[in-house]
Amino acid sequence: MATVVLSVVGTLVGGPVGGAIGAAIGQQIDRAVLGNGKPREGPRIKELDLQTSSYGTQIPAIYGAMRVAGTVIWATDLIERRTKSGGSKSRPSTVNYSYSASFAVALSSRPVARIGRIWADGNLLRGVAGDFKSETQFRFHTGHGDQALDPLLASAETSGLSPAYRGLAYALFEDFQLADYGNRIPSLTFEIFERDAMVPLAELAETISSGVTTGASSATVSGFAAQGADCRAALQPLVSTFPIIVRPDGEGMKLSDWDGAVPSHILTETAVTDGSDRLDRPISSRGSNSRAPASLSIRHYEPERDYQTGIQSSRTIGPLRNAVQIDLPAAIGPDTARALANANLLQMWRGLNGVKASIPYSTSLIKAGDWLTTEQSGDPLRVTEVEYQRGTTRIAATEWVRDSVGISGADPGRNLPALDMAIGQTRLILADIPAMGTDDPGRALIFASAAGTGAGWRRASLSLVDGDREVELGGTRGVATIGQSIGIIPPQSTHLLDLASQPVIRLLNSAMTLPVGSGDPQSFDAPMLLIGGEIIRYGHAEKIGVSDYRISDLLRGCFGTSSDMVHADLSDVLLLDADTMLPLDSFPIALGSTLVLRALGLGDSVAVDTQIPVIGHAIRPRSPVHGRIMPTVDGGLHIEWKRRERLAAPWSDSTDVGNSEANEEYIVALFHNNLLVLSQTVSAPSVVLTAADLASLSILPQDLIMVSVVQQGRFARSQPLVINGTA
Repeated sequence: MATVVLSVVGTLVGGPVGGAIGAAIGQQIDRAVLGNGKPREGPRIKELDLQTSSYGTQIPAIYGAMRVAGTVIWATDLIERRTKSGGSKSRPSTVNYSYSASFAVALSSRPVARIGRIWADGNLLRGVAGDFKSETQFRFHTGHGDQALDPLLASAETSGLSPAYRGLAYALFEDFQLADYGNRIPSLTFEIFERDAMVPLAELAETISSGVTTGASSATVSGFAAQGADCRAALQPLVSTFPIIVRPDGEGMKLSDWDGAVPSHILTETAVTDGSDRLDRPISSRGSNSRAPASLSIRHYEPERDYQTGIQSSRTIGPLRNAVQIDLPAAIGPDTARALANANLLQMWRGLNGVKASIPYSTSLIKAGDWLTTEQSGDPLRVTEVEYQRGTTRIAATEWVRDSVGISGADPGRNLPALDMAIGQTRLILADIPAMGTDDPGRALIFASAAGTGAGWRRASLSLVDGDREVELGGTRGVATIGQSIGIIPPQSTHLLDLASQPVIRLLNSAMTLPVGSGDPQSFDAPMLLIGGEIIRYGHAEKIGVSDYRISDLLRGCFGTSSDMVHADLSDVLLLDADTMLPLDSFPIALGSTLVLRALGLGDSVAVDTQIPVIGHAIRPRSPVHGRIMPTVDGGLHIEWKRRERLAAPWSDSTDVGNSEANEEYIVALFHNNLLVLSQTVSAPSVVLTAADLASLSILPQDLIMVSVVQQGRFARSQPLVINGTA
């Protein structure tokens, strides 16, 4: 595309060597723009995608908005944390290890304004709102001259040996939790904003060349990463891609657009006599088409696609002979990239044609980069070479695309952005559930389940609150499905399917789902919901809103939870899923106590406390059922009831259900006029009181009485069965 005229081709023989051309190739330009003269390469697109930690790695200077990987400049060893869980008599203890690290990543070798999103292994670590998806402490240093020393670096390194890295923008992660990334530091990329406006190319050229290159141009980019062995290598991708030209001008360089000037010279088509010398007429040349590429592609970063690498191509009609690819480490849109590809390819073809001529030195003001035309053709030519000889000036010029080639509607390709989901606030549910299998757990089954009001919630740290003391329990297990019931759910019989109730369940966020169900709530894999204290199996779940589901075909009061069947509006709902329920068995839990847990997630401004009374449904016998009071022939009373099994033991017809308790034992209490008049322990599900027994208790015929029956189990007592009747 645009040729950067950084040197004069030819031998300087005679003439004012100390003039404008001499100054242009003088020591200042040679050092500031050309470097030391050795071949150099600018940054490649891929280099900005790979995070490095090697000594000597260049740190780019960021202009505008860019996405860079950065260079790790400081890191600690992995920090190991050990958490023990379990340890009850029925299950061995488990030791879990978690790892974290602290590290600093250099991002720009010049100050920047702010940092935006952060990606870790391609997934969002920090969202647009500044929320982190993994647990860490984060500080960003903008790189200005008054930058203070980071407190972590100051505490970790020897006093006086830790720099503040002034002039270097860097990010510091403290205690970054690595569980989400295979216990390793992930590959990070950062969205950096040096400014919020477009960056003019003229400003880039002037800043990068330390004021040597000045001028004006209408070309702009969203962002640019300046990197290379010298300023020439840093600027080369821009000036060789955009429709601009840089040429000597006094003691510096001048930048201008292709169409920023008008032809200032006209070459005559005839021979010219200059004193005693006769100068030949200009000689036109036309290059072979085989020297030009058939296609040209530009690789760049696309801001609309999260700064992913994009490529836009242009090609000629005919067979594909060779292809040219330009790596442009700048953030530009697809339309701009396509227009640049078209203009570059067109220029390569137009540049095959040119003219060479000798003109009198005394009348020559032609400089490299000037426009000119011939007498017969009005097509613009750009001067590419100027050679001063004894008394004459020889020039070479090529045809040039004077106007930029615009385009719209370029296809940027498919974009699959990383999801930026809000974390929201933590919701914690504690569940004291009954035994659901044939094995006797021998302990209360209490589980902690947590989720967030935002779809981006992943986990929270848990601790047990014991008065003024907190015991760390580690983190939650997975994302539970949590919600609330809408409206009142009335009780129903546990012996029949509840086909009338169709409660609506509103989940915490739209990312949660309820299993649709198999249609049979009695199947072994039917989904189970804990609503309040009742376990409900359902056959169908239908989505009726963004986060609302209607469940139907219900089996109520499962596993002996029929006593908790009445549910008010907005009762807590938990989908019972072992993968998301954390067992709380790493410490002794006393029956009758109140368990208090504290959860703190990434989106929580304050910790969330939840408490539950420890009943121990898994080890507490179920309350007896089918109690009745019947008169005997001698004027006494026969009181009977049915025992219920605590474990989900199989039951065959014509046989009794097995007893999971050590002995069958009941505590029977008789109340008369709201006073306890009799309490006794029996080993059978019935009690007989004679007429004499009733008389001794001052109970007359037809008096109202109440009987309470409690089963005594190995670990606890059941809830009472209350039987009301008359003597």
